[in-house]
Formats: sequence, structure tokens, C-alpha cells
Amino acid sequence: MTTKTKLLTIIICLCINISGYTQVSNVKQNVRQDKATRSSSSSYRSYSSNSYDEESSLTADLVLGVFNGIIKGISFITVESQKTALSNVDKTPNLISLESNLDFGTNLSEFTLQPSLRGNWGIFASEIRYALLDDKTGSLQSFDWQVLIVRIPIRDLKLNYGIGFTSLVDPKTSYFESSVGFELNPTNSKLSFSGNYRWTSRKSETRYRQEVKITGAYQTFEYGRISFSPMIGVTYQDYFNQDHFCVLNLGVKIRFK
Repeated sequence: MTTKTKLLTIIICLCINISGYTQVSNVKQNVRQDKATRSSSSSYRSYSSNSYDEESSLTADLVLGVFNGIIKGISFITVESQKTALSNVDKTPNLISLESNLDFGTNLSEFTLQPSLRGNWGIFASEIRYALLDDKTGSLQSFDWQVLIVRIPIRDLKLNYGIGFTSLVDPKTSYFESSVGFELNPTNSKLSFSGNYRWTSRKSETRYRQEVKITGAYQTFEYGRISFSPMIGVTYQDYFNQDHFCVLNLGVKIRFK
């Protein structure tokens, strides 16, 4: 058995051990309970807020003023950074590109499907993906949109921070979602690596989902402005600090430059 085969076997065994006692049906039941809790809490806040209108209005004005100041400062920084990034497009063509990832994952007990589409424009990006988690107890589907991703290019490395939301199909509900990550594309190399951590807002005692994903890709074919890169990686997901899933990912990245 080769070293690579041994490594893959170890990863699969670890994923099976992590995911062996978790069920998608548990996740969906927790989502329903969390949705009911949030609805009750929202109704109570609506009923009790009338007596605090004046105080809330003053606080909102102060927060809005601070927020506007921060936004103006960030806008100036990002505009200058965007100009600098776009001036280096010839050296780093991936700064302006469209990427499509076809991603399948499994640990022999569960499987995931995560096709995604991402547009890159200088230091900004936006990504939408369809996420499916399935086992013998059922399936969980969502549409995840990182509406705005800010990328900080440092030579061959890009650091990312994104904000957006995840919208579940059944039970029908949504969560605000943030992400941080990195992309490493060594100069004159067909290898690339990426890592990403996503987490949803805490609207109850726990978060709906936390996800860590590490991927490596190797460009095998390029035709004009289109390139194809098979990829392999590992994804770990935690739902409500109760259900944990770990899968080995295989897929292909298609990039249009």
C-alpha cells in the first residue's frame, strides 16, 4: 500500500468515526426547534418594545452615525486597494475570473453535494452554492450565498472575509453566515490550495452550522481562457454542537479567465 493510499484510508476512517453516530434527521429536528424558539422570542420583543421607542431611537442614531463613519473609512481603503489590485491583473490573471466547482463528498455513511459558482473582481468576490447533506434518515438542502467577499492579495496568497446567508429548503428558514479563508496559488505552479471556515449567527444558545473545508487542486488542462483542475479535500461540519459530519471531497474546478 502506497503512502498516499494509506493517508486516504486514515482520513476516511477518521471521517467515519466522527460521523458514524450522527443523523440528518436530528439536524432537521433541531432546526425546527430553533425556528420555533426564534419566532417566540421575536414576538415577545415586538410586544415589549413600545415603551422604549425614544431611548431606542437615540441609541439607533448614535449607532448609525458610528456605522456611517466606519463605512466611509472602509470605502476609501477598499477603493484604493481595488485600484491597486486591478493594476496587477496582468501579473495575477485570477483576480478577474469566474469559477465553477463541482464537488462531491462521502464517508461511506453520508454524502454531500456542493456545486458552486463564484465571481472574482479584484479584491471583491461573490459566491453562491447549493449544499446537500444526505444519509439514510433524510436529506438537508440549502442555498448558501456569500454576497460579498473581500480578498486581500499578498503575493501568491489571498486572505478572504465574506458575509452572506444560508437559506434552507426544508425546514424553510434562513441564517446569517460569515466566512474567513485563504487561497494559495504559487507562482509558476499548477498546484493550488484553499481553506475556508464558515459559521452562522448565534440566534439561540448554539450555531446552526460551522464548517471547515481544506482543498487542494492541480490544473491538468487549459484551453484558451478556460482551465480544469481536479481537486481533493476534507470537509468537517458541526450542527448545533450535537451532530458532526466529516467527508472526503472529490471534484473539479473550472475557471474562466
